[in-house]
Amino acid sequence: MTRRNTLSTLQFGFLRGSILCAGLAAAVTAGAHAQVRIVNYNIAKLAGDPNALRATFAEMAQDNKPGFAVAPAILAFQEVRNADLAALQTHIAAAFPGVPYVRATFTTSGTEDGAGGGQCVYYRNDLLDEVVASHVDIPTGASRNSDRWLFTLDGYTSTAARFYLYSSHLKASNTSADAAERNTGAQALRNNANALGAGQHVIFLGDYNLYTNSEAAYATMTAAGNAQCFDPLGTTDWVGASGALKHTQSPRDITGTLVGGGCDDRFDFQLSTAEVQDGDGFALIPGTYRTFGNDGSHYNLAINAGNNFYYPSDVARSNMLADVLFDASDHLPVVADYQVPPIMQVTSPATFGPVIRNASGVTVAIAVSNAANVVHPLGVEPLVASVVGSTGLTGSQSITAALAPSSTSVNLAVNTATAGAINGTATVTTTVEGAQNATIVRTVSGTVLVPSNPSFSLKANATSTTATASFGTNTGIQEIQVPVYNRGYTAAMARLDIDGATSVASPFAAVDVTEANVGAAATNLRFSFNTTGRTPGTYTQPVTINTSDENLPGAAPRTLALTLSVTVTGSSNPADLDGDGDVDAADLATLLSQWGTAGSADITGDGVVGADDLAFLLSAWG
Repeated sequence: MTRRNTLSTLQFGFLRGSILCAGLAAAVTAGAHAQVRIVNYNIAKLAGDPNALRATFAEMAQDNKPGFAVAPAILAFQEVRNADLAALQTHIAAAFPGVPYVRATFTTSGTEDGAGGGQCVYYRNDLLDEVVASHVDIPTGASRNSDRWLFTLDGYTSTAARFYLYSSHLKASNTSADAAERNTGAQALRNNANALGAGQHVIFLGDYNLYTNSEAAYATMTAAGNAQCFDPLGTTDWVGASGALKHTQSPRDITGTLVGGGCDDRFDFQLSTAEVQDGDGFALIPGTYRTFGNDGSHYNLAINAGNNFYYPSDVARSNMLADVLFDASDHLPVVADYQVPPIMQVTSPATFGPVIRNASGVTVAIAVSNAANVVHPLGVEPLVASVVGSTGLTGSQSITAALAPSSTSVNLAVNTATAGAINGTATVTTTVEGAQNATIVRTVSGTVLVPSNPSFSLKANATSTTATASFGTNTGIQEIQVPVYNRGYTAAMARLDIDGATSVASPFAAVDVTEANVGAAATNLRFSFNTTGRTPGTYTQPVTINTSDENLPGAAPRTLALTLSVTVTGSSNPADLDGDGDVDAADLATLLSQWGTAGSADITGDGVVGADDLAFLLSAWG
């Protein structure tokens, strides 16, 4: 039994709720989300109730049957006269507040305006642009023209990110002559589309008035050729109750200004070429093609007879939609959702910083994301990309990048085998059809340093030495200094860290045996020796000096072998090098023989026998 609701009570309430929801959706979708919803709808020259039509429009943006809702990117209407344009514009603005719809090129010629009206398309110019020069009118019989538009996806430059849209209203009625005229129109469509060449994204939609799949016009549209059409619902027949889910005319069981008869014909279609249905780039999202408001349970009935289950879990919402569809037109809209190609975005650090030769595990993170802004992941083809390193960066990996703002990272290894400056290259590519920024190259620079070179000598590599000193007994705690060099240091070399000394035992002690970042200048390690209570003689202590490269990736430890040797003399005078009780020529000879070394004649304890020690000895002469 058909529900008969007064427009002022139920439909106005639904209209208010729908438009409010549409306004909320517009705040989210306008200028933001790239995925494409396409609607075609024969609006019967606006002969239906205008409030019901607005409510129908508004619910199109709220239709979440495929798991998401988005304001349509394209509204393609049949049976639109010039006199209808102003009212149609008002309805669209009221139903989709804030969504920037623009009317595509609109033409009526000859008797078309009085013979059912023309083809009229509105598109969102925050998502699409029309290539106006590609618009054509194609005579397809019954004093009607089909129209062709070319649309490009905003934010994409590839020719694979555009599609042709044909809107048609073929000859009505079910005589053999009518069927033949429909086929003549279909042939005109195919001839025009075939001339575009192979591999084009083409969508054919509108009111084809086809009664069965055996009609010649259907065979013409699906025949092989450049623009061969494929039916998203399959090529099986739609006649009878088994095909009820496909039917688009009529949602009414009464005839007046609008045609009645119940839902028992599939007149309205969205057919498309293989390129639109191959899942690559711009493509139909499988399972989203649907007759708006048709639950498949209203064969030969009004769409609002009894309960409607278009939204299976929300019968009240389905019933309200069915009510406005009943009053809005004598056709049901066809809705389909299409994915867009990915937009590749790659970020990487500018530098991997200095590292040390043969450092292991040094990597550079290359972050790849799919920056297409969609309301649902189904709205964009996954971004499958390869990341390849070269000229200093090594490794390769295939990934499926996450949607922005998330990203998927690939770690490319830095080749540290050779010291020097590196300008490594990461090349990220995708072969997804129509993808924006299909190849992105990022350069990451850095320096591989030569390891540090710890040495006890500036002139030669010396990893072991003996530091000697002579002190008189009971002269207290005396200091011994031992110079350590980062021999051969340049800016291309790691600095040296002195990390400490081990095996230092009494009477020796470590005073200051750490230093960081030793470069060109030497550092002096400081030890002490306690002479108190020491009998004359020689005291030795082997010491291990622990060093490492500065704190960078690849830093490695190295050790130096130091022997501390102190001669304790019976004299308290440190210049009495031979301990015979006076400072004389023998002591001078000893000093001169050790000049420039860290020998026992290092009276001052500064780590080297030199002028300061000579001055001290001479001052103590005799």
